[in-house]
Amino acid sequence: MNINDEIKRAIKHGIYLGEMSDEKEQVFLTGLNSFLISKNNFCFLTESTGTIVVSSVSEDLAEIFIHRGTLKITPLAAEGYFKIFMDTLEFISKKYEQEPVNAKDKASDQSETDDESTEDDGELWL
Repeated sequence: MNINDEIKRAIKHGIYLGEMSDEKEQVFLTGLNSFLISKNNFCFLTESTGTIVVSSVSEDLAEIFIHRGTLKITPLAAEGYFKIFMDTLEFISKKYEQEPVNAKDKASDQSETDDESTEDDGELWL
């Protein structure tokens, strides 16, 4: 699949984050709100509706909310939306960075490589 198609799909249908409780949704949105502010966006989180509104000096640019585990970004203006979308993707990618391989997986990977004697260890194999 093409990256452009994926971006279009995410804009149209949202970004699935997985099953979340109301508390986890609120924590996620609070973190996203703080991140967007750190990226020089003017925004506020309405806790009663669980919606982040991102604005410019003159108008609202987008609304961000979670519905059934899917993060949705609704454009409210013609310009400025894509930057908000990309900042949101950056937050998601940082939040869900690939976790390191756990110790059990590392041990099984190490035992597989120990069995293969491809290095020249000075012994002659017949």
